[in-house]
Amino acid sequence: MRLKTSLALAFAVSGVACSAASAAIDEICVAGASEPKLIWYSSQDPSRNDAALAAFREAYPKIDIEAFRLATGQLAIRYASERQAGVVNADIISLADPNFIADGFSKDWFVQFAKAELPALAALDDKWFDKGSATTSMSILGYGINTQLVGATPPTSWQDLLKPEYAGKIILGDPRAVPSYMALFRILKDELGEEFLTKLAAQNPVVVPSVVPATQQLAAGEVTIIVPSVMTTLRVLKLEGAPIEFVAPSPTTGNEFETVLSKGADSPNAAKCLYNFLFTEAGQKAYNGPTSVSPLANIPDTAPMPETYIDPRIPELPDHKDAIVQALGLK
Repeated sequence: MRLKTSLALAFAVSGVACSAASAAIDEICVAGASEPKLIWYSSQDPSRNDAALAAFREAYPKIDIEAFRLATGQLAIRYASERQAGVVNADIISLADPNFIADGFSKDWFVQFAKAELPALAALDDKWFDKGSATTSMSILGYGINTQLVGATPPTSWQDLLKPEYAGKIILGDPRAVPSYMALFRILKDELGEEFLTKLAAQNPVVVPSVVPATQQLAAGEVTIIVPSVMTTLRVLKLEGAPIEFVAPSPTTGNEFETVLSKGADSPNAAKCLYNFLFTEAGQKAYNGPTSVSPLANIPDTAPMPETYIDPRIPELPDHKDAIVQALGLK
């Protein structure tokens, strides 16, 4: 009887806490409507940024919001440069660089808060939240193929990239330029052996700093395979009729987009309102769509989490970089 009473009390306290948090976010969003324009820096795919903006404006039409996008590396450099100059343009920022996030917390650029402060975060597993940074989206890494050029038996595994017919027909994203690329090649080295990387290098791929421009070449039939690639990059061109497909073999990893609040921002309440909204079902559907994975379970109309997804462990990459670069023949 005592145990049942204790459990009932615990559930009651939890329910009161959730109700209080919900009431608080309502007040925060009302306050946000009277603040200056909310500025959101996000390196997510432009189509997903636009969808999230539209959904947020529909939910909170009185909050004025504007988004600014660059690729993760460029966005981190811009934000850091602004902070070092004493300027806080972005009220909230979402990007895929945990090293930048950790550095920003160490420099007191970001707001630290408890997960319980925002009600929508209640459904988020603790592994996706740290100090005030929450994983908001995961863009799975694989490779892109031109279906008209790969032949009658398209590649479906990582090992298939080593087939003789693909020699000289692969574009390779330089892992020295993009941390998530390096993370993928570390995982492939660990899971498939270092010889996989040396054999991939023997295919004489064309090495580029970013595979995003190469996607246009893939769509135009100028190249057969690009590796790594993400579904978000390929989907727009595929919908336009390009003969391309995304392949996500086992094992894989992804770009994990984190969201943080800027300390000293002009619109702190509006920023919190957007942060919370991004973790509602409507926010997750908009920001991820059919091309990205949600960290929340059972969000409809988003990409499924691969069974063989492996944590990219970006902070550990310096210990593996030299061996990967050497195996890929980049040194």
